[in-house]
Amino acid sequence: MILGIDIGGANTKITELEGECYRIHHIYFPMWKKHDKLVELLRRFNREEVEKVGIVMTAELVDAYRSKREGVKHILEAVERAFPHRDIYVFDVDGNFLEVEDARRNYIKVSASNWTATAYFVARYISRRCILLDMGSTTTDIIPIIDGKVVAEKTDLKRLMSNQLLYVGALRTPLPFLTNVITFRGCKTNVSSEYFSITADMNLILNKIGREDYTCDTPDGAPVDRESCMRRVARILCSDLEELSEEEILDVCYQLYGKLLELVRYNVDLLSKRYNMKDVVITGLGEGIVREALEGYNILSIGEMYGREVSLSTPSFAVAKLLEDLGK
Repeated sequence: MILGIDIGGANTKITELEGECYRIHHIYFPMWKKHDKLVELLRRFNREEVEKVGIVMTAELVDAYRSKREGVKHILEAVERAFPHRDIYVFDVDGNFLEVEDARRNYIKVSASNWTATAYFVARYISRRCILLDMGSTTTDIIPIIDGKVVAEKTDLKRLMSNQLLYVGALRTPLPFLTNVITFRGCKTNVSSEYFSITADMNLILNKIGREDYTCDTPDGAPVDRESCMRRVARILCSDLEELSEEEILDVCYQLYGKLLELVRYNVDLLSKRYNMKDVVITGLGEGIVREALEGYNILSIGEMYGREVSLSTPSFAVAKLLEDLGK
């Protein structure tokens, strides 16, 4: 068995791969609060039949660590402790598998590497020329692939500077990030920038996600039912459900959702013009959202090709498949 493990800041995703059979696990695991429990989590998957372990990560960026170097070091130590006597390989941003000691020395190459596994998987199995668009709970990766080569920048900073990383997602983005002004009761109205509500609230109200998809913490600690989501959205106007009607909250959500689509479209359009490409491969929890944003593009869906479970956990599935290929 090969394990593909994607250790993210908010979610850890694990693919167990045996030939054509696989099983995927999604675990909400906020590393900023639980990083000291990572070994305990990973040990649950150290079964006798495990032969190789492939790792990608983004959790080194959480504020539990003072630096990426410190984060990578801690994560790799946790993996080693969880999987003693196993062959461990860490996928880097150049598309190579590194042994743990090499990954530790070249920490910047394995930092924020999960998108790379997805991109190399897409280039090998799906399309040699496309823009890969992966919207997860927190971020959206926008990765150009040309002639089978991943031509994206190698660090999060440079990807942010190049329209290849958009820090909006289907769940965890605070709604005021989308805009600070909406139209409300005919007036241009300022929006509170407090951490009252997130995109998961908006997307659940608008039926863009189901309750089972709302896997992150809610801003107020309340449940994820529709009424609680509406209450949280009302708070961005410093209001409650006694002041705002359901129709008004829906209108607010539609306006904010439109802003989300505009952000995605704007960044993809820039890359499309830059590289003269209209083919897009979509994956992630936000597949349906990005599909709405990209009318007129030629879209291939990993969810439709491989199933929703793979779409929700593409980096872990991808790193497992790529590690399997390495042994062939």
